[in-house]
Amino acid sequence: MHVPTTPTELTSALTAADTLRHGAILSVAITERIKTPISNLWFLEVDYAAGSSPELPNRLVLKWPVEQSPAPERGEPELVFYRKLAPVLPSPPMVQCLATAPATGKEQWLILEDLRSTHTNPPWPHRPTDKEVYAAVAVLARLHACWWEAPALGTTIGTPHTETSLRTMVYGFRDHLPGFFNDLGEDLPLADRLLLEDVFNSSLRPWLRLLEQRALTVIHGDAHTWNFLFPRTGQGMPYLIDWQLWHPDVGPKDLAFMIGLHWDRAVRQQLELPLLHFYYQELISAGVNSYSFDDLLLDYRRCLVRNLTFPIIQWARGAPCESWRHRLDYALAAYRDFDAAELL
Repeated sequence: MHVPTTPTELTSALTAADTLRHGAILSVAITERIKTPISNLWFLEVDYAAGSSPELPNRLVLKWPVEQSPAPERGEPELVFYRKLAPVLPSPPMVQCLATAPATGKEQWLILEDLRSTHTNPPWPHRPTDKEVYAAVAVLARLHACWWEAPALGTTIGTPHTETSLRTMVYGFRDHLPGFFNDLGEDLPLADRLLLEDVFNSSLRPWLRLLEQRALTVIHGDAHTWNFLFPRTGQGMPYLIDWQLWHPDVGPKDLAFMIGLHWDRAVRQQLELPLLHFYYQELISAGVNSYSFDDLLLDYRRCLVRNLTFPIIQWARGAPCESWRHRLDYALAAYRDFDAAELL
């Protein structure tokens, strides 16, 4: 895949995006190359000609999918997000997107502002401070409020849910259970096996909730705290990055993913309900007034059921056990703590 890295190519890309309205790029230095399991990230330092658009950042990051990615479907949704949805949102919490690959081609690159000098995120597996976690939840509430029950959901924004598509998806997870159980062997207690069998052989009510338009919005879909960039000064709003998995869903899905799937039981039980109440108040402040806290809590519990798919997906994609095994335990603990079996 060809991506713009020379002064001429970057000038052309930024000019086509109407980001570089005057001048040109004189030089480009590639300061670092990072390859994640699904993305290439090249960090660039650029010099602009005199008279160029003064607000342009000198530090950029060029992002595009790796070849033979284990999740090849992720590149296109992020491009769509930055082309269609991100322009209506403020920065922060959106990282400034300076250009995207043309919609008419097959290329999937993005040019974003590089914020590493002013923002950071905690290295895996450390959790941010409580203050940072509350700031992250505030960002999610404000973003969810932007598309809350928007008429465009499932039409011009995202793909509509159907009972057939939801059942097909979940039955696909169920089909993986024998191999999943066999691979884990005695490491997975019988009680956990029976629980998973009950969930994936149920009526699937937690998933079929998505057939209702009530309280649907656009969610991030991968909102663990390592996808937030927090200000190094400790002041200000964090940025939310990596939008490859955005889709229409209930807002509490992002919270259940962040909290119920990634935090051990002691931390979760300390912060979970306070954060849910905080999120609810942030929704109210943003103008959402047709959703009670009981509604929120019920949707959150449903999403704790749906969290159980994550370890199975990771296993099926060949991810190493150490990257998802603890999350299975976290998801099972949250499911039991909230009596989620009664929702099946």
